Amino acid sequence: MHRYYFDINDGRTQRDEEGVLCADLQAAVLEAKKLLPAIAADEVPKDGERQAMTVLVTDEDGKAVYMAALAYTGAWLLR
Repeated sequence: MHRYYFDINDGRTQRDEEGVLCADLQAAVLEAKKLLPAIAADEVPKDGERQAMTVLVTDEDGKAVYMAALAYTGAWLLR
């Protein structure tokens, strides 16, 4: 088992100080893929109609190994 860290950026960076034990890198990637939509479900763009959220996965040595991103864009259709 290896420890991976999942830093979240949704306009501000939240560092993961604890990390999660994962069997391998593929398991860590799956964790990031699950985490990102869960964050997005609770986050609504507060200033405007655009917001990007990212999860940066780093390994035990602090090396970035994966990044997942999700973007929200809203557009008014009324004229």
